[in-house]
Amino acid sequence: MTAPTLQVLVGFQSTTAFATPFQLDNATYGLLGTGTLGGYQMVDITSMVQSASISRGRNREMQQFNGGTAQLQIYDPTRLFDPLNTASIYYPFVAPRQPVQILAGGVTIYSGFVTDWDLDYGYTTSANVTTVACADAFTVLSNQALNAYTFTLQSSSARVAAVLTRPEIIYQGAYSVGTGSSTLGAYAVAAGTNVLAYLQNVATSEQGYLFISAAGVLTFTGRSAVLNPVSSIAFVDTGSGGIPYRTLKNAYGDELLYNYVQTQAPPGAVQTTSDATSIALYQAQQYIKLDLLNSTDAEVAALGNYVLGRYRDPVLRFTGVSVQLAALSGADQTTALSTDLTRIASVQKSYSVGSPASVTQTLIVSGINHAITPGSHIVEYSFESADQSAYFTLNDAIFGVLDSNLLAF
Repeated sequence: MTAPTLQVLVGFQSTTAFATPFQLDNATYGLLGTGTLGGYQMVDITSMVQSASISRGRNREMQQFNGGTAQLQIYDPTRLFDPLNTASIYYPFVAPRQPVQILAGGVTIYSGFVTDWDLDYGYTTSANVTTVACADAFTVLSNQALNAYTFTLQSSSARVAAVLTRPEIIYQGAYSVGTGSSTLGAYAVAAGTNVLAYLQNVATSEQGYLFISAAGVLTFTGRSAVLNPVSSIAFVDTGSGGIPYRTLKNAYGDELLYNYVQTQAPPGAVQTTSDATSIALYQAQQYIKLDLLNSTDAEVAALGNYVLGRYRDPVLRFTGVSVQLAALSGADQTTALSTDLTRIASVQKSYSVGSPASVTQTLIVSGINHAITPGSHIVEYSFESADQSAYFTLNDAIFGVLDSNLLAF
């Protein structure tokens, strides 16, 4: 068994105008009606790459997803990627904001843009090493602002779409908007409001997820998408039945302990909910969010109760595993590489003493990091807890039984 084949593509302009190129047989750039003839031409620079690292996701649940970053170390003795080299075939198009795709085993694991070409000329003219820093499409949204505007009363998913299609934004990348469960109010937005920060507040008001997928798609997922979770990938420490992991991380502390919760959408009143038993045991641990966008006090209160119900007691959580892909079969490599953020995973841990002898947790993938060097490809997955309550689902044989399941807010 060997590590999956790495492929790194960087786009160089073939016209003088910024554009998204149309390319036949390309899943991202080959969509009819979305590309521009000319524009960028994706170039395979894999043979020059010495190492690659990728970091995507968020540090802890209840926080926002970070922009995904990547770093490539490239051996460039002929100065192909030196913007001062007029003899380079890419001159004068070595510049920031060039598109980047990283694939492993034919699976896209990162899509973004070059933010910096860091040239290290070394001690000799033939020792040039270039470090390429990359960021995903969050870097675009974080540098955009909304004009003064008042949105209509609409669902959280409709609000995301409305922001992305505002005339001052007109988001040019691919995006996928899932079904939201919250209704957001017709609140005025001040001129200069940061687009990324506003969209992240929409996600918080939904208790959903906003992130850039491995394929570079801006993705909004409503909270209902992870109710009644079913695992699509299993990580195991012994035996068969899943992908073997090298290391397992866990957390059992007060970092996700909230027993006094205050929530508010600005036009309404502060909604307070608490758990006296938890406060007596652990003292008051507060979660306060007073700038929500939900349309009614009732929905704001329901969100607070939802947070309290999930985090009023400490829970030992499996928070991460690491996997060496070079030790896996080709099929397991594909499964591991195809797992993206917010996918559902199960993690199993065996014990030599005590009871029970084995514990399995169903979790949400909230972070994915890659460390790629010749002969090695290590992936670290971070997890956050999935809501294990059984919620009522129409037309489901198990979750659609009346008087036997909970109603989600």
